[in-house]
Amino acid sequence: MDIKGKNVLITGAGRRIGKEIAINLAKEGANLVLHYKSSEDEIKKLEKEIKHFGVKTLLQKADLLKMEDIKNLIKNSLQFFGQIDILINNASIYYPTPLDTVKEKDLDIFYSIHVKAPFFLSKEIGKKMYENKEGRIINIVDYAPLRPYKDFSAYIISKGAMLTMTKVFAKEFAPYVLVNAILPGPIIPAEKTEDTQTPLKKTLLKKWAGEKEVWKGVKYLIETEFTTGAFLPVEGGRLLC
Repeated sequence: MDIKGKNVLITGAGRRIGKEIAINLAKEGANLVLHYKSSEDEIKKLEKEIKHFGVKTLLQKADLLKMEDIKNLIKNSLQFFGQIDILINNASIYYPTPLDTVKEKDLDIFYSIHVKAPFFLSKEIGKKMYENKEGRIINIVDYAPLRPYKDFSAYIISKGAMLTMTKVFAKEFAPYVLVNAILPGPIIPAEKTEDTQTPLKKTLLKKWAGEKEVWKGVKYLIETEFTTGAFLPVEGGRLLC
């Protein structure tokens, strides 16, 4: 699929990986629905930057914990552009949930953001892609479901469900819609962390990747015509350590 002129919906577009993907898609000539929840200042700055590339943008504020907001995000995106050619489920939440303190509310939050919202976005937008006989769905997941670590059970299990969802929708929407996942590793240091070295010791390449590496994976999965149901690791060899 050529990127130029395509309409793309990105969840969690205001910061970090989502922002990098959005900027590079705009450089390639894609029109964008930029979803955000609370990063309003960042998303407006991003929109201003993107408009220099001469593409159309739609800002959409939505709380992915709320089904009504998910429905409105889908409806507004389709009404504005007529069709969405590429869906990137990037929105994520990350905090520790040790087994002795994790609560039902934690599971509800992680599953809403990582499973429920991507499920309904993929289901409704994917159906339209299937009708148009072309589309791409890309889930930004994590290497952790394939190599779990302690104290983040709710996060890792919900991301594991996202991997299963990738394979399910790849089958449901074949042969027209290609559905794949990217498994980032140490891309950039987590916010509010002082330890920037420990994560690198557990990779083969011993360095932070930078958000651009994830974008390279996204670009490949958009342009490929023969990859679906796949998990693309961008984790510096973490799965081998």
